[in-house]
Amino acid sequence: MSSRPILAEVARKANVSVSTASKALTGKGHIAPTTRRAVQLAAEELGYQKNESKRIASGLIGLITTDYVGRFSLPLLTGSETTLGASNHAALLMSSHGKTSVEQRHIDLIASYGVDGLIVAGDTANPRAPLPKSVTQGLPTVYTYDPSTDPNDCSVVCDNVGAGRQAIEYLISSNHRRIAIVTGSATFQASRDRQQGAMDTFRMYGMQPVAVLSDRWSEEWGNRAAAWLATHYPDLDAVYCLSDEIARGMCQGLAMQGKSVPHDVAVVGHDNWDVFSMSAHPMLTTFDNNIPLLGKKAARLLLDALKGKPHHGIHAVECSLIVRESSDPDKHMRLRGSGSLTGLERY
Repeated sequence: MSSRPILAEVARKANVSVSTASKALTGKGHIAPTTRRAVQLAAEELGYQKNESKRIASGLIGLITTDYVGRFSLPLLTGSETTLGASNHAALLMSSHGKTSVEQRHIDLIASYGVDGLIVAGDTANPRAPLPKSVTQGLPTVYTYDPSTDPNDCSVVCDNVGAGRQAIEYLISSNHRRIAIVTGSATFQASRDRQQGAMDTFRMYGMQPVAVLSDRWSEEWGNRAAAWLATHYPDLDAVYCLSDEIARGMCQGLAMQGKSVPHDVAVVGHDNWDVFSMSAHPMLTTFDNNIPLLGKKAARLLLDALKGKPHHGIHAVECSLIVRESSDPDKHMRLRGSGSLTGLERY
């Protein structure tokens, strides 16, 4: 064997033709994922020079997500395509349903089409194990929403700690002093981060929340928490709920306890999910995670990596506070509807 392996030697070791080896290493044509991996591994074991196996740019980016309902993945796709389109790239979206085996199969499949890089998106904000190089096949990769645990990787996340700080700062500056925190499951990093930020602001003002309650991410939990708080802290004047589901239940539960929102108790949520935040009065004051901006930033960092300028570590995108009726008595907002009464004529 020569001191510098040639393509024919890679093909021989992978038990494929030279033509197939070339396609597998350059991204041309449609190669079975198992064949592509065999050729990639053979090239790596032989030390085949990168400049000889350089992947030809396809203009395609793979976006692999655990979110199969579209709440996070679709805004992320919209944002990333805005940036990718300006650089003549397009995204291929595939859902892994949170299963590692499916995630690997999808990456195998899109790699066979010669994608230039990967954006791997989660939906929990929990740190995740990085994908091994045998799975990414050496493709530049950016993790979004759920960061990689490897500090050498590039991750883009929502600034949930900053949102927690802003929430309490806003309530205190609005002259609220008897403030409670109601959160969902502590197994979610987003819950821990938002609570940490809130406690940072309390400490800065030399204050403490009247209570910190934790259970499920649900309206039902918000309703139960409202009843408990109204009984134990009748002078309560504000609640920071760490999701809009909880905040909507909190508003309903406080009303059942004879408390007016926001005149008696102000309520702040998080996520700006329309189905909860704007579907009934009072419309929720909440934080928007700015998922499209997350997608734009992830795409921009990935494009840098494709140019040979990779980024590392965690990059945070600020969550935006949106003030509505649940915290501001001067806000009067109309529910959005079609304005049509079609179908009622016969009555």
